[in-house]
Amino acid sequence: MAIRDWLIEKLTVEKLNPAQSFIASKDPYNLPETIVEYESAYREIEIVHRSIEVIVNAAVSVPLTVEGGAAKKIHKIMNAKPNPFEDRTRLFRRAILDFYLDGNAFFYYDKENGGLYLLPANDVEVVADSKTFVSHYNYLIHNATTDYFGFGQRQSTKQEKITFTPDEIIHVKADNEDSIFRGVSRLKNLERLFELYYQMTEFQRLFFKNNAVPGLVLQTDNVLSPKVKERLLEAWRSNYSSLFKGARNPAILDGGLKIDRFSNINFTELDFENSIERIQQDIAKSIGVPYVLLKSGNNANIHANEVLFYNHTVLPLLNMFCSAFSHYFNGGVIIKPDKTSISALQPDNKTQAMYYSTLVNTGIITVNEARDGLGFEILEGDENNQIRIPQNITGSAVNPAIGGRPESSDSGTSE
Repeated sequence: MAIRDWLIEKLTVEKLNPAQSFIASKDPYNLPETIVEYESAYREIEIVHRSIEVIVNAAVSVPLTVEGGAAKKIHKIMNAKPNPFEDRTRLFRRAILDFYLDGNAFFYYDKENGGLYLLPANDVEVVADSKTFVSHYNYLIHNATTDYFGFGQRQSTKQEKITFTPDEIIHVKADNEDSIFRGVSRLKNLERLFELYYQMTEFQRLFFKNNAVPGLVLQTDNVLSPKVKERLLEAWRSNYSSLFKGARNPAILDGGLKIDRFSNINFTELDFENSIERIQQDIAKSIGVPYVLLKSGNNANIHANEVLFYNHTVLPLLNMFCSAFSHYFNGGVIIKPDKTSISALQPDNKTQAMYYSTLVNTGIITVNEARDGLGFEILEGDENNQIRIPQNITGSAVNPAIGGRPESSDSGTSE
């Protein structure tokens, strides 16, 4: 029996994906990419930090529904206590941040104790398998050690690793056109905008630093010797340095030379404010946040943008996490985001009341079904659990034998 099971398993594994061996051998993207530039952008660029923070706040506020299988146990892990040391919000905030900066989120599931833990994505290596999909995962540990040689010392890095099997890791992967094993950062396509933003803000800083106080031009009709010029500049710097702090050194034009402006460009004409705001708007839209949600003021279309934000950014993100969780907890478990908890996706009370009233009065649902949908208590009485007959239809709706064309007289004619 054992030999038969081994043969069945071996044949099944070999037939899973005939191209897997070639994919595993040619894919060079299993090692983690550096996320230093994306971490710095998240820390330094206000619009990046704020956009990701809005997404994280919205995503962690949506509970997950669990159906089938060990629903009670998994529901507790997903919505209450993922492990003995962290609450749900803290765990998933770090996971979503890893997903945006690195393009991956790795969870370790402790089957014995039922704990869910997060592994820092930038330290996880995915090792491909030539027959199945993933052979194992390595968590890389970088230890800096100091070696002493005589009177000198040398700093070296010793790399260790902890190995996890595929049935211990839940991997949530972002899109990657070059690899099926690791995702890429959601911020990678914004590198050009980041570079342009840094250049504009640096130019703005230097503009104020060098030109906020203009340099001076000293003119004289006499020709001054280099020594006299140097003494004059030195005296000027020592006497007026506190008054013109930050200004460039004055220039001296002797012998009757004159200076004229050759450029009329000033800071206002450079239009920095609108240009930087346009870049911020493009960054927010690329991350997935409507820019109107990040601006202050009264906006008439704020609700429409909130609906757009949840339907096209938050829910697809949560669906990726839920799909990975459902696949891992095999055995009929279905994990989905609870859309009913998102207030932005729910109609207002007036619209809901009109909706349920129409369903009750047209005989589609009962009164108690409508009350349950509106969040009210169920009423007693059989009349509240029966379908109403529409009142705008005559007796033929109650009894098909009644109503319709009047019966003719015995003679078959009517006066």
